[in-house]
Amino acid sequence: MTSPMTRLLGAGMAALLAAFLSLGTAVGAGAYPVEAPSAAAPPAATAPVLAATAPPAAAAPVLAATAPVSGQPRSRPAAVDAARGASGNRALVSASQLRQRPFSGVILVTVGDRVVCTGFVVAPRKVITAAHCLTRDASRGDFRFRNDLPGSVRLVRGFSEITGGSSFQTCGVARAWAPFEFVRSGARDRLYGSRAHDYAVLTTTPDCVYPRSAALRLWATTPADGELPAGSGIKLVGYPADARFSDMTGLNLWRSRGQVRSGDNDPRLIDTTGFVAQGMSGGPIWAAFGAGSPCGRSQCVVGILTECAVNARGQCKLGDSLRRAVRITPEVRAALDER
Repeated sequence: MTSPMTRLLGAGMAALLAAFLSLGTAVGAGAYPVEAPSAAAPPAATAPVLAATAPPAAAAPVLAATAPVSGQPRSRPAAVDAARGASGNRALVSASQLRQRPFSGVILVTVGDRVVCTGFVVAPRKVITAAHCLTRDASRGDFRFRNDLPGSVRLVRGFSEITGGSSFQTCGVARAWAPFEFVRSGARDRLYGSRAHDYAVLTTTPDCVYPRSAALRLWATTPADGELPAGSGIKLVGYPADARFSDMTGLNLWRSRGQVRSGDNDPRLIDTTGFVAQGMSGGPIWAAFGAGSPCGRSQCVVGILTECAVNARGQCKLGDSLRRAVRITPEVRAALDER
């Protein structure tokens, strides 16, 4: 690759939705998260891109793309049109869309006092996100889980600051899991940071059960089966934080569209086009279908968004620059189903 890649972490927040989120105490086993550095922090010259062993030096750091934002939802009419803020292939998700699948199954993932990533519901108590969202700082080579997991994680379904918040329950996390190929277990562990294993499962606390109608369905593919060839249309969604655009504060859900790109990268990954910004890591990439859908729904999740090509300021490049996702292969689906 000629373009540096970076993880898509979200913007830091001094008081994370303090007036909106109902914070409680989660219980359960250990976990793993990442805090994005302050927006004022200057970019480092290089930082590691995730790799199984020693990462290359051409990577760029993860940056918080905006300054801290207020946790108070702004007073705006609920009937925000889907086209508001639209430009090219990106648009805000409207209030009415937030109450409907697939958008009603998309999750704003927070860790501690920061908005970190995106996730999505796949079962009544199961949310998928990117594993690097739960590490101490994977962008700088620290692939260990955070020591405040899982209790520091909150999951907010269908949230949008611009439409007044969320009408759904905010959930705590009882358990967090990610593959050992990604997370570093200790000083002697040398097999960690695998890009193809940058996914995680968050199990909600028993008091939080999502309706089955909110769950997105997975569609497992491989490059060899020809089911998702280069040029296939895909949709992307997440909580971008990008100071170049109005209302991209990390607290509003945006949608985009793109295509699968051809490439000679790891077949367990998918390269795509489409608008992406920091904060969208862990978001679903889906393909749309009519009759005869391979997953039985109109939208089938084919990947988990994890990376983008970045510019000199550490921001995701615009246009048709490269975006990368973990492909939902039969092996990934089996691993997710088991958790």
